[in-house]
Amino acid sequence: MDIVVVGHVNHDHIWRITEPLRPGGRISFSERSLRLGGGGYYTGRRLIEFGHRVTLVASLAGDAHGLDALRELSSLGFVTDHVTLTEGRTEFAEILLDPAGERTILGSIHKATRAVELSAPVSGDAFYVNGTQLPEALVTALARAPLVVSQFPLRSVTPRPADVLVGSIADFPGERLDAVWERAQEIAGNRLNCLLLTDGPNSITIHDRRQTTKVHLADAVRTGDTIGAGDSFSGALLHYLLLGRSTRDAAAEAAEATAEWLRRRDAVRAESAGIAGVES
Repeated sequence: MDIVVVGHVNHDHIWRITEPLRPGGRISFSERSLRLGGGGYYTGRRLIEFGHRVTLVASLAGDAHGLDALRELSSLGFVTDHVTLTEGRTEFAEILLDPAGERTILGSIHKATRAVELSAPVSGDAFYVNGTQLPEALVTALARAPLVVSQFPLRSVTPRPADVLVGSIADFPGERLDAVWERAQEIAGNRLNCLLLTDGPNSITIHDRRQTTKVHLADAVRTGDTIGAGDSFSGALLHYLLLGRSTRDAAAEAAEATAEWLRRRDAVRAESAGIAGVES
């Protein structure tokens, strides 16, 4: 199917630190690397792996890093007609990754917000949106789309029509689900069918104002790198919804698919590290 993914493509500068952060500590790192990331990248790539045609709506700096990223996106199978090149230089996202896989993201207060632009009409069988500020033309396209899944934007929000809002329960500490639902409906309007809140590898809460359903996850994965897991889950969720699954079944299958994705990714990286060790 044709899916339009709206979201950022980042350059993640990842530091693997040898112990958790602590006040006043002197922390060592074992490795640092630079790779593509961001919600648009991970969700779109997962949907491509499921066999969908993915059109990416995003922006990149028009410098060498941005042009390299654009070529890599094309080689991975993204349709990049709606990726905008902007003036300025690529800003890296500094990510500290501790041994337990917990990440801390450092963002510059001087970093300019990358606005999503749409220079020509876009359509698809479904849309996935991970962004706060959206142009009017994109909101119009969402209103016409058969299915829209959006990440729950937490600030500077452009309201957008959406069938499903996906968020993390950690973003709403102490809030009642009814109150979170009201906030979700202010963003997604009357089209909103359900609110889905993840709790890491533990459970998924599905709320549709009338009732609440819990999906408990038995297939927890121990990993040293959780980066991209939430975005991979969102891509899998949209895939299973397009196959006609109920929201509950789609969430459960998406969780299983994400656990398998993490295991496969860790195995590939372990094999690559082993080969590198032998060669050295």
